[in-house]
Amino acid sequence: MNISAVYKKGRFSYYGLYESVKDIDGNVHRIYKLYLGALSRLTREEIPVLARMVTAMVTTGETVLCENKVLHDTALGIYAKYIGKFGGGNTSQGLNQEISEFEGQNMTDIVTVRLNSLVQKEARTIGPENICHSTLKTLKLRSFLLQKGFSAQEADIAQMQIAARSIYPCSEYKTVKYLKGNSALPEIYNIDNDKITKDMLYQSALRLWDIHSDIEDYLHGTVRSMFKLEEKILLFDITNTYFEGRYTESDICQYGRNKEKRDDCKIVVLAAVVNTDGLVVRTKIYEGNKNDGKTLKEVIGSLTKNAFAARKQIVVIDAGFYTKENIKWLTDNGFDYITVLPAGDKKFRPSSGTVIEHEDSRHQCIRLQKGHVDIDGESHAALLVDSDAKALKEKSMYERACKRYEEGLALIKAGVDRKGGIKSRDAVNRRLGKLDKKYGSTRNSYTVELTYSGEGKKEKVASMAWSRNEEKSGEEMRFHGKYVLLTSLDANDEVSIWKFYNVIRTVEETFKVLKTDLDIRPVYHKSDDGIKAHLNLAVLAYWVVSVTKYRLKIKGYDNIRWSEIMRIASAQVAVTAQVETVKGQQIQIRQSTQAEESLQEIYTLLNLNPQPLGRKKSVVHKKPPLKKCNSDNQVVT
Repeated sequence: MNISAVYKKGRFSYYGLYESVKDIDGNVHRIYKLYLGALSRLTREEIPVLARMVTAMVTTGETVLCENKVLHDTALGIYAKYIGKFGGGNTSQGLNQEISEFEGQNMTDIVTVRLNSLVQKEARTIGPENICHSTLKTLKLRSFLLQKGFSAQEADIAQMQIAARSIYPCSEYKTVKYLKGNSALPEIYNIDNDKITKDMLYQSALRLWDIHSDIEDYLHGTVRSMFKLEEKILLFDITNTYFEGRYTESDICQYGRNKEKRDDCKIVVLAAVVNTDGLVVRTKIYEGNKNDGKTLKEVIGSLTKNAFAARKQIVVIDAGFYTKENIKWLTDNGFDYITVLPAGDKKFRPSSGTVIEHEDSRHQCIRLQKGHVDIDGESHAALLVDSDAKALKEKSMYERACKRYEEGLALIKAGVDRKGGIKSRDAVNRRLGKLDKKYGSTRNSYTVELTYSGEGKKEKVASMAWSRNEEKSGEEMRFHGKYVLLTSLDANDEVSIWKFYNVIRTVEETFKVLKTDLDIRPVYHKSDDGIKAHLNLAVLAYWVVSVTKYRLKIKGYDNIRWSEIMRIASAQVAVTAQVETVKGQQIQIRQSTQAEESLQEIYTLLNLNPQPLGRKKSVVHKKPPLKKCNSDNQVVT
């Protein structure tokens, strides 16, 4: 065997492997076996050495040692092509193994495979993971965690858990199942699946809770700087979340008071300060019986003054937080405020007869009138808001409450009229008392008449009737759709004041996302720190949600729900394709499916170019079958 230039063009040569043979007349001819190309990695001096190595392999079938790795690999490649074309029956087992390893490491993009052997496995969602990973990378949270003493792996685990909480809103116990069986997050953060346990996630969540205030300050400052936000208005509100289980020693899960009068689930209170873009500024966790009015000073007071602009901030609060002490504290600490005065429309006194009409975002008419209210002997500037849409909504709610109240009365009357029903005077009055307590002011619109028979302990209700008091109903309805805004701002700009207050819907939307998309409930935790860590994870996940949506919003993307973004992204998955070559090798390629048009649009707006997964292509060689031997150590075929 020898190698020579088959074709020359200028200083470039193209080589071929040939064998010299003689014809019957004794003339020597070259028969080219393989065309080798330019062999650009070798020098002219190395070509003869290469020829000798290939000749030795073809002749002996044994490995030829060489210190020059490039020369050695080139010889292996040529010999592999040779035996593939002409066979290599005398090739040693060692050389065969070396060739197999060489082909596995230097496999080209073109191989011959058996299509009926194609298998796709290890499917994992990667679209939502790419989006959350991109946002966390943008926030540079990993660098912050490293500064706080987290190791590199601990920082990656924390980021993985926050991203997982954004995609799979559930407890840490269930998150383990999603990470191992559904999500590509472990691959993205290079975390071994076998090492992911609930204990690892619990420890990570507790570690994040230990620095929750520092993380909030860091994220808040980073986002304000990143998007150049001027926070003129701060929105404050609280929401209840329910604990389930039998953890009786909790300091924050002892009470079951809530709007629906339920006492089967204990309450944990989450207080939050949010800016008008829906980004969290501060959160705190309280026990279920915490007085709403007492939370404002603690939460707003914990904010770092240096984090805000020099001018006054406007704190917008709902009626539940209005107290004389809160208003005084806000004023003394340099905040302006806007709040709703409880039942304030009855105390409102107009300062003029001028009523300004304005359209809200839904083109519904509202009427604004300046005035004042007298509280504790002091006069305060106020604004009366009269909304037809709100009046219709409240009327509908009022009528629905009346209907349910009448249904409750009908049930009590059925017991009075039915043989063997509840007729005792005290029992019937207890039932009426519970019904009155449940429906509150609705009771004032009804007159209930009872007639009795018997005396003493045997006194029973003989008949029951009720009627609706239209005059009182009209008095209740007269105030529907109206509310009074109390403010420290200049009351002459009525429309601006109303607009400032109206953005309180943003914090309501924040809680809606936390409760629906992120399912913020401390289910079955066994310690107060565990409950707080679980809620903190939901808040950190909300940072991912809100920042991602804001990044899309400023690029003009429709403001859709997070669940819809996750639905679009979940169509992209990562899969492992396994196929067998005609030589018996199994090729495994790990890749993600191509993003659909709707997902690609999101990727483009986020400037997201998903990185390939760590394990892209590998080759698995089949092991030779075991040989069976008889008692004489002879191979049995």
